[in-house]
Amino acid sequence: MTSTFRKMQANPNQPSRLFLDASHTIASGKNSGIERVVRNILSECGRWCEVEGLPKPQLVTHCSDRFVAVDERQAGRFEKLAAVESNIHRFLPRWYSPLANWICKWTGSNRIRKWLMPQAGHLGIFKLPHSAWSKSIQRSLSRQAYAIEPNENDLFVLPDAYWTKRGVWQAAAAARMNGATIATVIYDLIPLTHPQYVGAKRTEGFRKYLHQAIENSDLLVTISQTVEIEIKDYIEKNRSSLVSVPSAIRHLTLGAELKLVEGDIRPDVRQLFTKDVHRNPYLMVATFDPRKNHHYLLDAFDLLWQTREDLRLCLIGRVGSLCEDVVQRIRNHPRYGKQLFAFHDIKDSDLQHCYKSCRGVIFPSIVEGFGLPIVESLWFGKKTFASDTPIHREVGKTDCVYFDLEDPNSLVDEIKKWEQIADVSNGMLPIRKPTTWEECSRVLISHCVSAQQSIKSRAA
Repeated sequence: MTSTFRKMQANPNQPSRLFLDASHTIASGKNSGIERVVRNILSECGRWCEVEGLPKPQLVTHCSDRFVAVDERQAGRFEKLAAVESNIHRFLPRWYSPLANWICKWTGSNRIRKWLMPQAGHLGIFKLPHSAWSKSIQRSLSRQAYAIEPNENDLFVLPDAYWTKRGVWQAAAAARMNGATIATVIYDLIPLTHPQYVGAKRTEGFRKYLHQAIENSDLLVTISQTVEIEIKDYIEKNRSSLVSVPSAIRHLTLGAELKLVEGDIRPDVRQLFTKDVHRNPYLMVATFDPRKNHHYLLDAFDLLWQTREDLRLCLIGRVGSLCEDVVQRIRNHPRYGKQLFAFHDIKDSDLQHCYKSCRGVIFPSIVEGFGLPIVESLWFGKKTFASDTPIHREVGKTDCVYFDLEDPNSLVDEIKKWEQIADVSNGMLPIRKPTTWEECSRVLISHCVSAQQSIKSRAA
């Protein structure tokens, strides 16, 4: 990859300025897959681009139909906004929680509890003031920030969740009108291929986002070859309704390593994940969402617990949408707090401790664009069990144990096999080191720079 960049240095068509947009992640208190991807790309590109002769990446967001630069002071304001969303309870007065809990118990209403005592990553009744605060920052940004004046030597990389920030496309269109190159990362097509998991309204919203991404990008970069094939097929089938299509579509492989984070480990996490790996829980890391398939995993462990009461299971992830049934099943489970555990608001330092110490990682998701927990598990050298889907086969290769989603006994049998040999042999553990975030970011920028050079060469 280094030689590739040295060739680029000699090419007069390389970008004079490189911009990375993080309109969603910069103010997000969530730490799910997309936020982790964006933060790692921002970090890695900022570390090596200048060394390789490329412009230092500039963090931008969009505001008033244009891209604006985000300096350290402004980034700090967004970080405070994100911290509040991450866990609103840390910022409330001491008297609030006892009073809110009393009201929730008195009414017995789950809806009221959802509003007064929101889960980590949610805002409940505080969404309105949080939104007002966010708009205030945006207004201030539009007055004080440096507005980018795009030109034909500029490269804008858009790796964020733009189905939540669709205003970005007006800024992208304006930049392209001035000759800039726009490269957009596409994570998946799940709302279109599996609309039952998002609902009709979100499916239609995602369709509009996807059409805007296609029509306003010179390059689309997908996070797997599977998604690349899907997006090419979608464009071919919908070409008549698209105003324009990108010059190129490429794919990359996401990074796997969790950055080593210094920090205290929560006492309840440390108590659960001890130094004795053989007694520690199996781990699932995923947002609580129907397609992540928590019910399947619980069904499998209910079968396992009939003969192996010593096995434990820990579920980590923020509470998403349409998942009240599985959350209630966990809270009302007779083994909850004994062999079954759930955390919705742990920090990166806690998460890496869980990965390091767990008995194994299980990922029963029905559909993914990539499946980040698979490579994170392999990075820590853990026994990894994944549902048998094409994307998981692409990501996990021969390093995972695959199970049938139609039958929980398929997973039960594989765990039993592992339990028979786990204490006496490590020969079955994965040894391949997955892609790093540095390698991932280098491939991304390489695709983007090559696309820009190709466009400028054709224009010349």
